Amino acid sequence: MNIIGHHHISMYTKDAQANRDFYVNVLGLRLVEKSVNQDDPSMYHLFFGDEIGTEGTLLSFFEIPNIGQNRPGTNSIYRLSLLVPSLEALQFFKKRLEHANITTTTMTYVGRPALLFKDIDDLEIMLVVNDDYKVPNKWRNNSYTDVPVDYQILGLGPVELRLRDKTPTLNFLTDDLGYKVRNNLSTAETVVTLDEDGLYTDFVIIEQQGERVKPGRGYVHHIAVNTPNDADLTAVYDKINTLPRNNSGIINRFFFKSLYYRQNSIMYEFATAKPGFTVDTTIEDLGKHLNLPEFLEDRRAEIEENLHDL
Repeated sequence: MNIIGHHHISMYTKDAQANRDFYVNVLGLRLVEKSVNQDDPSMYHLFFGDEIGTEGTLLSFFEIPNIGQNRPGTNSIYRLSLLVPSLEALQFFKKRLEHANITTTTMTYVGRPALLFKDIDDLEIMLVVNDDYKVPNKWRNNSYTDVPVDYQILGLGPVELRLRDKTPTLNFLTDDLGYKVRNNLSTAETVVTLDEDGLYTDFVIIEQQGERVKPGRGYVHHIAVNTPNDADLTAVYDKINTLPRNNSGIINRFFFKSLYYRQNSIMYEFATAKPGFTVDTTIEDLGKHLNLPEFLEDRRAEIEENLHDL
């Protein structure tokens, strides 16, 4: 089995335009895909990432205009982190966020300097200093932002899970998916990884009692991990198929193929790296136009009529 890190993480937003403005104009990510929810094409689905939307750099959002407030709680993907190159980059974003009237809190996370804030939907995000930790060679700088190259967000860092009982999750990640418990970070939390030389594959697993999460705007719907090619995804499917509870089967999402499986309340997606967002769009044109997978193209007029301008 070959899982090599995070692929993307998907959330709910109330306002796609405000969401786009924040992630592009404040955080300096690139809108690399403007599409729709393939299961409900009345809903925008946006992807932000590095210059070409490399797996591991991607944040995705489903727009639900009438959605209510999220109530954070246990049995959830509680929050995510993004890696920045240095302490200087962290200070740059602290000033940039505060200039945008976003409250920030300086903290330490997984033993690293970090900055906690909430986006426009109250999603909790941490910027974490990466320094000399390894990141994938494929990750690229974004030439479509005014954030200086030396300060730009690199990609996804540790993703935090909170659970009433963390043991089933820990067993799933280590016994079934091949993660290892970290022993080389100065943190009291349980952290599992696929690469002890980097932070880009990590899950932070925290046991928390109390109320379950109530989904709303800013809710994290699922975390996708990277199974690079079709054979890797098939191998995961063969493994998942031996476990309790149903899975989605392999689904062709046009930009990648996916498999969904819920375990101990957490929705996991296993997604291929290819073909990626440049399968039908040039690098220069990524995110500029509504992009539909081939099987929805004959419904374009209907879909566009039901969407607001973005």
